[in-house]
Amino acid sequence: MNKTMKLLTAAATAILAALATGCIMEEVGVDIVIRDTYCMDFPEYHETETFTTPDTLNLAEELNQVLDDQGLERAQLVDGAMFTVTYEVTEAPVHDWDLTGTITVERLDVAGDTEIVVNYTSQSLLAAYGTPIFADLNEDGVDLVNDAIQDYINGQNPVLLFKIENGDCDPSPNSGDPLEFEWEACVYYYAVIRDTLDTVDVFPGSE
Repeated sequence: MNKTMKLLTAAATAILAALATGCIMEEVGVDIVIRDTYCMDFPEYHETETFTTPDTLNLAEELNQVLDDQGLERAQLVDGAMFTVTYEVTEAPVHDWDLTGTITVERLDVAGDTEIVVNYTSQSLLAAYGTPIFADLNEDGVDLVNDAIQDYINGQNPVLLFKIENGDCDPSPNSGDPLEFEWEACVYYYAVIRDTLDTVDVFPGSE
């Protein structure tokens, strides 16, 4: 049983007990924290070391689905933020490569800047194969994502574009030895949900 179900079960038990004894009930607000992960797949095939690979995240649709899965309404979301990013090679290359570059993010629904959200330096692909690497995050990129989450809370429908921007590869790939692999980047974030529970008012009429 997850934490949310335990909380609701305990509340239901308390309500039934109170009704049985004739206690006065009081509605109180509670905050529930939900954590979720969104992963993007980046298939790569390149004959040069400099390349760009994009992936689009419709943040509004993703958050709508998360809330719907929990039986919650958008109006109940009061806060949220990204707290980490991982990347992992999911299909290994024929031999190892060391990559250096960034993952950038920009808003597609409104005009704005493109920011770096992740830096990776001399990353061995085989070292990242099957092993999630916690990314070196850039504050400006994190702020852009978190601002998009706040805009969603305020009624907007943000769409984000993430891009792998690779700048260096050792050894350098070519037509006879192309760089070919797949990796996955995952964004971890939390959402704070405001809900209400009926509890026993131990001091009725005190207000």
